Amino acid sequence: MSGAWVLTDGRPGNEGPATALAAALEARGWPRAKVVRAAPTAKTALLPAAAWTAWGAKRGGWPFSGYEDPSVFDAEWPELVISAGRRSAPAAAAMKSIRRRALKAVQILDPGLSPRRFDVMVTPEHDGLVGAGIVNTLGALSRVGPLGPPPAEPPSIAALIGGPSGSARWSEGDGRALIDGLSAVLSDGVAVEATGSRRTPEGLLDALRAVGASVWDGAGANPYPEMLRGASAVVVTADSVNMASEAASAGRPVLVAPVSGLAPKLRRFHVGLQRAGCARPFQGRLETWEAPGLDEAGRVAELLVRRYIGRP
Repeated sequence: MSGAWVLTDGRPGNEGPATALAAALEARGWPRAKVVRAAPTAKTALLPAAAWTAWGAKRGGWPFSGYEDPSVFDAEWPELVISAGRRSAPAAAAMKSIRRRALKAVQILDPGLSPRRFDVMVTPEHDGLVGAGIVNTLGALSRVGPLGPPPAEPPSIAALIGGPSGSARWSEGDGRALIDGLSAVLSDGVAVEATGSRRTPEGLLDALRAVGASVWDGAGANPYPEMLRGASAVVVTADSVNMASEAASAGRPVLVAPVSGLAPKLRRFHVGLQRAGCARPFQGRLETWEAPGLDEAGRVAELLVRRYIGRP
């Protein structure tokens, strides 16, 4: 056994934090992680993780047979596996139960399994999960690092737009308020560059173009990194933990645009981000300050090496 795996179902919201932590551990002596993507079959994807792991694990058998391509587990297993999300957690927990002390297992996000199934579980503090073997983070782990001071001129805002989800309903009024706020910014002579997500209503992006914002059309490479680099501040809709975390990790002031029906855990996240000096509410104008910048991936990696998984 040697090396490290990042084990995910390929979803960006899971793979991004896992690769961020792997990179931070690499900087502390662990080998570069191999990304192993394992998507469950349609039936097993519907099972809660606890039900999926109700039977004894067997290499080559259950739960590995519940994945679309079980052959990914035929390779030599690593010394460290970093899994993220509910759908890769059963395999990581099974690998740990089979190899026991010979394999370290780090799970990112609560999959609905006992933390005892892993060496450590890394979860956002706004989820409210605490206890032995649990490390809390302020928001999501990110590979984005401090980008240095933005250009002094011209002033600009990067607008990162999410959309309705199970944790944030949104309303038509929320979209209008966002457009009105960014339109006011443009009227003040501040440039606005915007990008959406898979959840962003197309009509909202069209409305942003109509008021003069530069909106990425999805063609070519995503300009997201350069948008952050050149921004004086970043406007993020309150539904997205990942985008707000990345903007804060870049060291940019984060202006949070409110949306309706926000789940309590998301409200707690934004309160924490404001207390850390990273964010303020968006009020239709450019605001800048010396944001502290987050490095949660580095902080967590250092803690894991010292207390949970050691060095290879």
